[in-house]
Amino acid sequence: MMSAVLGLGTLLCIYAAGRTVWRDAPDRALLATALVAFLPQFAFIHGAVTNDTAITFFSAAAVWQLLRITNYELRITNEKQGDTAREGSLETRLSSLVSGRSAYVLLGITIGLAVLSKTAGLLLLVYCTGVTAARVWSRGGPRRWSRATAAGMAVALPALLLGGWWLVRNWTLYGDPTAANQFVLLAGGERPYSLYQVWLDMDRVWTSLFARFGWMNLRPPVWVWVVWNVIAILAATGAIWGIVVSIRHRKRPFSLARLLFHPAVILFGWFALVAAAWLQFMLRTPADQGRLFFPALIPLALGAAYGLSRWPRPWVQIAALMLALGTSIYSLAVVIPTAYALPPIVTTLPTEATPLEIAFPEGIDLVGVSVDTPVARPGEWVWLTLYWRARPDIAGGAPLVYLELFGREFERIGLQTNYHGRGNFPATLWPGGAIFADRMAVRVNGDAVAPVEAALKIKLAEDASGIDIGTVKIIPAEWPERVEPVARLGDAIELAAADLSTTAAAPGDTVEIHLRWQVAEPPGPARIHLFAHLGDPTQPPLAQADGLVMGGDYPSRQWAAGEVFDETVSLVIPADLAPGEYPVNIGLYDYDSGTRLPLVAGERIVGDALEIGRLTIR
Repeated sequence: MMSAVLGLGTLLCIYAAGRTVWRDAPDRALLATALVAFLPQFAFIHGAVTNDTAITFFSAAAVWQLLRITNYELRITNEKQGDTAREGSLETRLSSLVSGRSAYVLLGITIGLAVLSKTAGLLLLVYCTGVTAARVWSRGGPRRWSRATAAGMAVALPALLLGGWWLVRNWTLYGDPTAANQFVLLAGGERPYSLYQVWLDMDRVWTSLFARFGWMNLRPPVWVWVVWNVIAILAATGAIWGIVVSIRHRKRPFSLARLLFHPAVILFGWFALVAAAWLQFMLRTPADQGRLFFPALIPLALGAAYGLSRWPRPWVQIAALMLALGTSIYSLAVVIPTAYALPPIVTTLPTEATPLEIAFPEGIDLVGVSVDTPVARPGEWVWLTLYWRARPDIAGGAPLVYLELFGREFERIGLQTNYHGRGNFPATLWPGGAIFADRMAVRVNGDAVAPVEAALKIKLAEDASGIDIGTVKIIPAEWPERVEPVARLGDAIELAAADLSTTAAAPGDTVEIHLRWQVAEPPGPARIHLFAHLGDPTQPPLAQADGLVMGGDYPSRQWAAGEVFDETVSLVIPADLAPGEYPVNIGLYDYDSGTRLPLVAGERIVGDALEIGRLTIR
């Protein structure tokens, strides 16, 4: 509730700031407010318990107050004073409140609350104190320095009285008044990041400014980002055009003081300071989140509203708002509720699920699993549904679920940790005896070697051994092109290429055989094995390699028509083999029946073994 109230306060401050800058354009102020209100990330943040909502509100309130102080002085400086008709009027008293010492004190109080909210409050303290003092100094006069100092102190002292104790505490405990060193420490310590590396992470910063929920792990559909990118492009284009037109039609003579304290310059200065502080932090530790720019929402919102308003057709602003509203409604009504919905409870295990009945020591049983993504590529997500049941001896607390994916040579190619029910439904809340279906996913590493039949394993403790719960077929992003085969083995398998790593070897050496297979049609459930023999095919082999094709990493039951993949077989030369020249033959056979697959290379090969080369033993 408090987050929502603070969000409403932020929107009011944005509208008030817009009215302060554009007194005669309330529709532009409303446009800026609506853009932020319809921002999916803004809505999500203000539906959570986080200090981001406080720093966003107090930053918006402080920037609005700063605009009122400076903008009022810009307007009043050249107006006639002493109009008796206005003396004592409500407008005069309010104007005095806006521009007098009390306005500075109110600004300082707001900044103090911001300092207590988050470190960005220190940026407000520096910026607002500096701008206020500089503005007073720029009016000239014999006492300009004393008046500027007094104005700055009127802002800084209330802020330090409210938030200074927190800075002292941080300094005492951590040796850093901002406590930023603790965030760096928790993230693994200082990192030597470069500006180029920061640039590579900007896509996450940019998209999370608009819509990336959870802890940056819940993405909306791509079209949501496309909409906000289009709005940003339209706003930037309109703003640039508006600035160019304003410069061309400038009637007043150039004044540096007027330029420096122009609302646009003040807003840009605040945004630049926030961006610089973020960059400094990003170079030290991971901070690729757009929410860290929320203290600068007023510059962003007013800048976007100005740019959109410069388009001559009003439908541009209307369309932008309608599309923005659509992204927010879809994110709040579909994306987020779907992701955070409680898992359904089922009475019995569905027929499509594989029964498991795995009992974990934490007092939880995994009764079944359904692999919903049987085939995936590197970089894609593998989804599965886990069916859990709590036992009477369930332990307290909420154990983590470790979902692992292992590829060739048992190399881990995927890991996902999560709480049951995405953290919304811990095991301690499960109704006794009921089975609930928990949908989880694990991402295949982008550099995973494919094809492979990957093993899915699960555990509830980091140091525990994973338990097999299923397999997933991982295929490459694209299969190599098919070629005219060298030979055909049976009705389903083709040999596209075969060669030896060397044509001469010594006893004790290992010779590699490189093979490329093509699948004409699925070979079925048979367990296809490969043999590679050295010597006369009509005699017992002098050396041999025998086993499942692909070493069992990609068994033939997974093969599908059109697939092309490579295999390397190692043939060890016996230490006592006599010198000479020996043929190397390969073939395939059905392990269950022991029958070799018929081998045709132009004609049926006797013995169903194909000679792929000759090896000279020195």
